[in-house]
Amino acid sequence: MRPYAHRPYARRHTRTLVVLLAAVLLGTAVFPGRALAVTGPPATDAHTRPSVRAMTWNICGEAGGGTPGTGAYCPDRNDPRAKAAAVAEVVRARDLNAVMLQEVCSGPFVPGLNSGSGAPSQLDEIAAELGPEWSFRWAEVWRPATTAFPQGSSYCRGGLTGTLSVAVGVKGRIDWQRIRTMPVPVDAGQSRTQALCVGAAGWESHLCTAHVANFDAAARQGRMTQAEADGLYADQIGVIREMVAGLPSVVVGGDFNTRLRTKVQPLYDTLYECDERSYFPGDAAAEPTHFSPATASTDPVTGAITDSRYGTARLDYLFSTDAFSGCDSWTEKADQADYTPAAQPACDNVTTPRVCVPTGTSDHAPVYGSTQGGPALDWRMDGTASGGSGGLTGTPSGGFSWSTEPGGALELDGVSGAVTTPGPVLDTRRSFTVSAWAKADPGTGTAAVLAQDGEVISGAMLWYNAPDRTWRFGMPRADGPEWNVDQAISRTQAATGVWTRLTGVHDAEAETLTLYVDGAPAGTAPHTTTWAANGPFVVGRDLVKGRQNAFWDGRVRSVETYDHPMTAAQALTHARTLTAPTARAAQPSATGPAGCQALGGYGTVSSRTPTLTVHVAHPDPSKQVWAEFGLWDNTDPTRPQPVALGTPGSASGKAVGRGTVTLTVPPLVDGHAYGWRARTTDGTTASAISTNCHFRVAAG
Repeated sequence: MRPYAHRPYARRHTRTLVVLLAAVLLGTAVFPGRALAVTGPPATDAHTRPSVRAMTWNICGEAGGGTPGTGAYCPDRNDPRAKAAAVAEVVRARDLNAVMLQEVCSGPFVPGLNSGSGAPSQLDEIAAELGPEWSFRWAEVWRPATTAFPQGSSYCRGGLTGTLSVAVGVKGRIDWQRIRTMPVPVDAGQSRTQALCVGAAGWESHLCTAHVANFDAAARQGRMTQAEADGLYADQIGVIREMVAGLPSVVVGGDFNTRLRTKVQPLYDTLYECDERSYFPGDAAAEPTHFSPATASTDPVTGAITDSRYGTARLDYLFSTDAFSGCDSWTEKADQADYTPAAQPACDNVTTPRVCVPTGTSDHAPVYGSTQGGPALDWRMDGTASGGSGGLTGTPSGGFSWSTEPGGALELDGVSGAVTTPGPVLDTRRSFTVSAWAKADPGTGTAAVLAQDGEVISGAMLWYNAPDRTWRFGMPRADGPEWNVDQAISRTQAATGVWTRLTGVHDAEAETLTLYVDGAPAGTAPHTTTWAANGPFVVGRDLVKGRQNAFWDGRVRSVETYDHPMTAAQALTHARTLTAPTARAAQPSATGPAGCQALGGYGTVSSRTPTLTVHVAHPDPSKQVWAEFGLWDNTDPTRPQPVALGTPGSASGKAVGRGTVTLTVPPLVDGHAYGWRARTTDGTTASAISTNCHFRVAAG
């Protein structure tokens, strides 16, 4: 037995690194005629960037046994199209925009190794199934060394095309990747994988995946000590942690091959794990992700399985720098078929042909979750009712018009005007947040700003109550004619004729309703009975006793819904605080991402005068807002040199409410590396600072 030495990896905290890096690069000095050094913490407001809806799934592409009873049976192991169909089904059913796959066959036909005769690989089939909007990257996995392959092998077996790999796909264009080989000795008896991280154009969040090898079996067999096995495992987790440490927003998923949280604790220390908590009553946390026969007992003559039981374990995890709004292990997608003769008499070694019918596509279940991100519905109400990741557009009807006041607004007559979606926006059984700017005309009666209709009554309502002049956020206990509505009521009187930011939060796990007025907590109420309101989402009225009711008399703008409950701090930031710029980029780009690769990861621009681009937003949609930039020459990172930008205050152009703004920099030096960042301002207050972004000039 040889000793397996391992190298410990230093613990790092993502947010701490970003803050330190920001302070080092620009400091606090002010250079006459040059860009002002912007200081402060990086932005951490998840609602300012789109949600990542990601899945991790070990699809056992060619691993495991080929028939039940051979151990770790992999259904459809030689059917790439079946694997692709299963992945696509989960993606579409859960509206995912990112996937992380393990044990998948990727890449081209390899003569002499693959016997698939050039047929599409599993990843090719998955890409074709999901369509041209998706892009993929993959990284090789090596099996243990053998006499024939002393350095290990990575070709896909069983007549399959391609290379055994881990892969990441996004609904977008991947323009950056980073790969690290896991520190696993080739003779350690386990596969040696690579950790893969990717970035996509326009995405602030990066995605990373890995398949971690576990050496506990080798320790039990006496081929190494338990301390050596634990060390090798810790080294792999250290690689993952180092890779994600410099990424300000990241989602990490993979098969980590352990049910022991202590082994994965370094990731728990700095990241959220999606299934460590429940998200609504009845939602189970820490669900199993791997299903294996409880015993390997088979009939020695027929080969028939004699035990139908399965053992379960939680081996697959999904982490993020941002909190999650939901998570689930789709356990039905893991094979749990009963292969005993009583259930499947043709599934033995005697019957020809042998027919075994699985219930799933892999011995693992997919784990999917959504990070807390931008609004699912995002209507500026500046002439249209559209926007947001949910894709629903509202149809105005009755007495409505579009106001031309700064930022725009929807004006409703209090009699018949409303905007209605073709279907539901909120799942009233789960947590959500609704928010809008509203201005009630003086003298108005009781009127609803927005509602999610049921059949008889709206399942959620945000309204002005005229008799006592209060703002209210309520949810009925049932879809019936009775007025059994739990209500969070403002403690102070509402002002008419004044723009007010209203935010209603339903926390399904805490079973509470909370109303915020201009970002401040205004009232709370319990709400313990939930039901699904499946009617349209409406701005400008509600539904009571099956009739349209309480039409809004006044103006509404900036209507938003979120699929998570905002905290008090988030509601305050959302209503009052300028947030750091998002969707950062430097254009034109020639050979890679030139936007926000942190800690020395540089994209390349093909111009000596690139344009820096950010998206800015003000909590008040009527206010002008712009960006202030800082730029420095970072060719020698030990002596960063600020660069004069040639504009007063290094300011960009202006936008009303929100929008994309740009700044074209003065001529830079070909071959030099640069860092930049920005903050949002309205001339009175300023936001936190964006993360540091990097690019290299290669103008040719």
